[in-house]
Amino acid sequence: MHLTHTNADADSFASAYWGYRTIGGGIYVDNPDSTVLNLMKKLNVQNFFPEQVHCFYVYDTCEPQKVPFDVYNYRVFDHHASYCSEFLSKADFAHVRQRTANVMNLYDLSKEMQLDEKILFAFAVALVTDTGFLKTARSEEIEYLAKFLGNHILEEVFDVILFGKIEDTKRFVDILSKIQIIEQRFKIGLVKCESDDEFLCIVDLLMFPLGLSIIIGRLPWGIWIYCRKNLVQKIYQQLLRNFSNREAGKLFDFYDVDLIIDLLKTL
Repeated sequence: MHLTHTNADADSFASAYWGYRTIGGGIYVDNPDSTVLNLMKKLNVQNFFPEQVHCFYVYDTCEPQKVPFDVYNYRVFDHHASYCSEFLSKADFAHVRQRTANVMNLYDLSKEMQLDEKILFAFAVALVTDTGFLKTARSEEIEYLAKFLGNHILEEVFDVILFGKIEDTKRFVDILSKIQIIEQRFKIGLVKCESDDEFLCIVDLLMFPLGLSIIIGRLPWGIWIYCRKNLVQKIYQQLLRNFSNREAGKLFDFYDVDLIIDLLKTL
């Protein structure tokens, strides 16, 4: 049984899809985001539970709280720096190498296989999303992307990632018009959104044209602090390290934007 992590993103889905296609068995995609839904439709994939499950394959996480349900006889494939040592120690097999995207590791593991173009296209979508539309890509990521794309063009990848992101165009234009700009040591944008997809579209549209170093999103679940790559260490690892309920720049069940702005002034 091949499992994504909870709230499946493209890297998690593409990884589980690789296992589903190359090893066989069932697949479970947990609460897929819009990009994953588009990919599942394009690839004609649905959740499938076999009658018997002998083992589990867990992708794109080493943290048990991010696995959709309790597992046994499991193997782990991940690329993150953070991990649960106890969870890894109990795995039958683990392949964990810190990379930009998990699909890069899986491609390397597949050297003896001939991966078909559907798997490789899913890998391309995963790599583009995990590099923020290639904004954080270096030469290694571009080399892998070329291998994944094959005869596809990059526009096809963008179409899968972006299709359906904005459901209410009038409201989205209103959001754009209400963005606040805060001038201090770093130029900060402050915006209120109803979904992660809306927020990420704001980031892609405005961060570079407006010269913003940081964009803070007010979202229903909390606050998302999105920053340029050169600030990740300072903000995510230093400034936000004392926030317990967080994931990178996402602060769950926390809504005090003024406190975040005050903390950013200390950088």
